Amino acid sequence: MDGFTYEPVEGLRSPVVVMAFMGWSDTGTVTVDAARHLVETYDAESFLTVDPEDYYVFTDTRPMVSIDDDGERVLSWPENEAFYARMPTADHDLVVISGVEPNLRWKTFSDRLSDAIVACNPSLVCTLVARPAATPHTRPIPVTGSSADSELVSRFGLGRSMYQGPTGIIGVLHDTLRRREIPLLSLAAGVPHYLNVAENPPATMALLKALHPMLGFTPPVDELEREGVQFVEKVEEASAGDGQIGEYVRTLEQQYGESGPPEPDSEGSELSADDVIRDVEDLLRGSGD
Repeated sequence: MDGFTYEPVEGLRSPVVVMAFMGWSDTGTVTVDAARHLVETYDAESFLTVDPEDYYVFTDTRPMVSIDDDGERVLSWPENEAFYARMPTADHDLVVISGVEPNLRWKTFSDRLSDAIVACNPSLVCTLVARPAATPHTRPIPVTGSSADSELVSRFGLGRSMYQGPTGIIGVLHDTLRRREIPLLSLAAGVPHYLNVAENPPATMALLKALHPMLGFTPPVDELEREGVQFVEKVEEASAGDGQIGEYVRTLEQQYGESGPPEPDSEGSELSADDVIRDVEDLLRGSGD
């Protein structure tokens, strides 16, 4: 099936599907960390994998080498995988799809993945997005929802994305699933655009909490809350003593308080990296954390 290995899952109860892809739609690893949290929290089982050979240019999306607990070198290839979890105390079961945005054959990838999603008979598909926004790290991460489905807009109090321009695999999957008449919405977290860091626990936690109306339950986030406190403390420590950075953050805090949190778009961003942002990135890289 064009690199897809798929085992049908019987008896799923109109699952809610949550999707996240590292790449265009994921600043840092915010969305895939949220997906991973769901998989680990609910002991979700894999039912679909994708052979990376068919969908990646490995000089662009490179495999990663790491050292395992035994001191052995391990090679990890880009992965796309789907998991399911039966949720007996909830109204719906859960399907989580997590991966890395492919380089090649987006139409085939979207068609095959959409076929597997449709076979699950989902009640809803929710894609997760994390985009740069003028959000200070000292304030709650804003999360906005959008959909092209007027019924979902009304039910969940969503907006409509007005973005026009280049899109990522999330946008292609939305188009493919919409033509299959699958209910779709997207949640977008606005990540502080001056932090060039690999993980952002507050943003991951914000997305998980925002899933409550769609899932009917809120995943436990106690550990993420502790990590979020440590994250902010580290950022504060890294930026201490630089007046330019402090002034910039205070400006963002004032704007956040006056006009409310900025609304991230689920597709793209108009923010650019100016001199102040580059200074902050250089400082955080040099902090070693």
